[in-house]
Amino acid sequence: MLEALPKAILLRPSVLFGPDDALLANLARLVRLPLVPLFGRGATRLQPVHVDDVARAAVRLSGSRPVERRLFELGGPEILSYRELVQRVAAQLGRHPRLVPLPFLAWRLAAALLAPLPSPPLTRDQVLLMQRDNLADPDAGGFADLGIVPRTLHDSLPRCLPEN
Repeated sequence: MLEALPKAILLRPSVLFGPDDALLANLARLVRLPLVPLFGRGATRLQPVHVDDVARAAVRLSGSRPVERRLFELGGPEILSYRELVQRVAAQLGRHPRLVPLPFLAWRLAAALLAPLPSPPLTRDQVLLMQRDNLADPDAGGFADLGIVPRTLHDSLPRCLPEN
């Protein structure tokens, strides 16, 4: 793709989080239940990145100073399994749900059944995304190349999650 757009700079963030976002807000609702279904065994690895850090990177890259790299994969400083992410959200909210592995086949079936809804809570693409690790490529440009220290999910959770 970079060959087709010789002046383009691509930003590919990992899974985004921030105040009032879809990811953490949905997990906060889920962990209030006694049972929380996991995508597969919850082993998919994610590198959550704060939306403000991605915005800072975009601003830095849109400046007049030329950059050597044209592809930036932006991930936060922590790599967590989906299970660990759910556990962190639950702990932050003082919840202790039982985490239940659910095969991806069941998730694909659920997404297919929900597809006719005007705004389905689960889509086929979301299920596909959760079947693969979502990590920044260390060989692509990253926050370090831009002089940005991204914030951790751990430190950000208190400000990103609703009160109990």
